[in-house]
Amino acid sequence: MKIEFIESIQDPRLDPYRNLRTTNLTRTSGRFIAESRPLVQRLLASRLQVESILVDQDDLQEATGWLPEETSILVVPHSQIPQLIGFNFHRGFMACGIRPPMPLWDPESQWKENPCPAGWTAVMLVGVQDPENMGSIFRSCAALGIQDVVLGPNCVDPFARRVLRVSMGNAFKLSLHRSDSAIDSLEATHRLGIESLAACLSPTSIELRAYRRSGPAMVLFGNEAHGLPQECIEACVRGLRIDMALGTDSLNVSVAAGILLHHVCRIA
Repeated sequence: MKIEFIESIQDPRLDPYRNLRTTNLTRTSGRFIAESRPLVQRLLASRLQVESILVDQDDLQEATGWLPEETSILVVPHSQIPQLIGFNFHRGFMACGIRPPMPLWDPESQWKENPCPAGWTAVMLVGVQDPENMGSIFRSCAALGIQDVVLGPNCVDPFARRVLRVSMGNAFKLSLHRSDSAIDSLEATHRLGIESLAACLSPTSIELRAYRRSGPAMVLFGNEAHGLPQECIEACVRGLRIDMALGTDSLNVSVAAGILLHHVCRIA
């Protein structure tokens, strides 16, 4: 293994891990941080490139059986890690990954050679800003076999540390796309005969149990406080709602996503 014992936390090789409490590697940095042993292991098992792995010196011996030979292993004394990252850290491991390209959503190119399968399901998020919600939605998508996730305007960074942690590394399994205009993306989706479904409490929406799909589908989820923009609801083929009891007026978006996606995928 390429084990490198770091004597000073000012070493430039540690720059991606510096002051993580107040600094998040952004989209423009080309990197992201995964923290904890399970997350680092799932990153290593993915198709994504890993630049380096930071190891607490106290945990090095335990990790010699699974750390990769081809990746730089940066070993830092336990007492210096809080000063480096900006908070107490007891997870033992972090990794700096290289962000994969996030292509513009182009379903017409994706399904250029073959028609979109009838059972194909995708998700579009518009304005989802809470990292825990996005991470939970990613986890549900992976569990249900939903590969394609489209991130519309005003969404939180899908590679933020909290998103990755809550997703339990399942974000690494997904094909993430970006959309600069949800309406334009919906129009392209409709040209392929893909049904768009808005998760909303609109008067025209239908109760989830009454919905029966007839082909490929994309389900849209909106902002935690305001839901989907009205223009997105109107542009979708139909709206879906979950009827609630005991005077409950809404569900957390990640909870609603799990319920809706399970039903939509189950009846595919």
